[in-house]
Amino acid sequence: MFDESACTESPSSTTYAPPFAALSSLVPNQTTTTWASVASPTDSTVKYGNYAWSAQWATLSNNVTAPPFTTTAAATPIASSELIKPPPLPFAIGYDNDYHYPENFVFGFASSAVQGEGASSMDEGRGPSLAEKLFNGSSISSLSYYLYKQDIARMAAAGVQTYAFTISWSRILPFAVPGSPVNQQGIDHYNDLIDTLIKYGITPIVTLNDFDTPLYYYTKTSFSGWDHPDFVEGFVNYAQIVLSHYADRVSHWISFNEPTVDAIGFNNWQSSYNVNIAHARVVHWYREVLKGTGKWTIKLSLQKGFTLPLNATNASDVQAAERELDFTIAQFANPLFLGQPVPESLSSALGNKTPTYTDAELEYLNGTCDLCSLNFYSAEYVTAPPGGFDACLSNSSSALYPKCVLGLTVRNGWDVGVPSNAGRMLGVAEFRPFFSYVWSRWPSSGGIIVPEFGWAPFEASAMTTSQQQADLMASIWYQSMLNEMLKSTYEDGVPFVGALGWSFLDNWEFGEYADKYGVVGWNATTLQRYYKRTIFDFVDFVSAREAV
Repeated sequence: MFDESACTESPSSTTYAPPFAALSSLVPNQTTTTWASVASPTDSTVKYGNYAWSAQWATLSNNVTAPPFTTTAAATPIASSELIKPPPLPFAIGYDNDYHYPENFVFGFASSAVQGEGASSMDEGRGPSLAEKLFNGSSISSLSYYLYKQDIARMAAAGVQTYAFTISWSRILPFAVPGSPVNQQGIDHYNDLIDTLIKYGITPIVTLNDFDTPLYYYTKTSFSGWDHPDFVEGFVNYAQIVLSHYADRVSHWISFNEPTVDAIGFNNWQSSYNVNIAHARVVHWYREVLKGTGKWTIKLSLQKGFTLPLNATNASDVQAAERELDFTIAQFANPLFLGQPVPESLSSALGNKTPTYTDAELEYLNGTCDLCSLNFYSAEYVTAPPGGFDACLSNSSSALYPKCVLGLTVRNGWDVGVPSNAGRMLGVAEFRPFFSYVWSRWPSSGGIIVPEFGWAPFEASAMTTSQQQADLMASIWYQSMLNEMLKSTYEDGVPFVGALGWSFLDNWEFGEYADKYGVVGWNATTLQRYYKRTIFDFVDFVSAREAV
């Protein structure tokens, strides 16, 4: 059995800010309370009472399901038989060099509240989020909200060093808005989650907003409510509450996950302005008022993954690759990393839809990311649209407008990579040139962290548990990508400082469970967890190359 007694008796003495007792006064006008799901609440005259809390869920009653249990489970000892390493991979990856990760390299696995917590249906005071509105929600999923102690013990037994998770805004503030009561049960839950991680020697990393903005901020023109007129003030208030409670124990903070979604999916480019301003206000408050010493970043992403010119010697293909990055990463990265406006390619195409900043705002935004952070799952080659850029830009009805970039997954008759169950084409060869370009264009003081990268094995849902556990593809892909990070650092001068696999558990992937990214699976009936070989291959690869 894994010996839980080997864990430290109390949280680490390392702190990154004063404790809550010294910070509570920094967020004025906050009260805490609890809510209970009752059949017929009678306090209809109370602004934030049980009646009002229940009413938020009224229109979503068909979208959520009660979980099978509603109490936190104690840690379960991990049987020694579960920790027997799998047979070696059929070939070695990364043993042709003597490269090592830098000291304090962050490695582990990630999750998100909306995809893994479950317990969303009015459990312990949680309010509804946009996930329940847009996707029918995930009220059970892996139910990590109640099984987190078991999951953390399982991480520690396998040698995982870091766990990145989301704090659910609607669980902290069920009514979402400044001045509304703080949910004491939510505060207590994340306090214990963080303390339990530290007890087991695992570093917590926290994301503040990951596709679960409270329902209050719903608009028809945004995936995450980022364009709502009250969004910035609401997010800043929520973030300040979270930071005042947990900043003493958390070394890395992520403000937003994949904020490019609105721009691409809703043609809502202005929402990036709100995201950047909200991010910067929180970071300035953290550094200047709270006096925190942890690191900050924002998870950027591309629409189709690594973006490379179809032909690197063709000027129009190179221009297409740059346009793709302009319309995805640059609208955030230019202001945050360089203090510069969005690229001219955006402003000339978007006109009055362009996110625009004053000089003072650009100065305020600049330097508010300590790390360059980029999720990746896929790759594509890009080229100019049929007829050229000018013809596309003059035709607003074109399917490629306003980016006017044609993406391809085949070059010279070969797919860019191997298809996963998620349908993405994932290739290893594209990694280094892509990240070299990103680093040259948007350097940061702290280096690059990859906060999400992962593999969904093809048709894993049709496999038996034993077949899922033994499948090699995720291990091969993870190790290959980890090796490319080493090569990027040693051979290209790109400083990688962390890598977090997506995901620790198989998750609800916004409406389906077939994309099994987890390195730990679970039985859909019993919720019993089981290791996949991937977790051992990932941990062993990094552990064998730790700083010397």
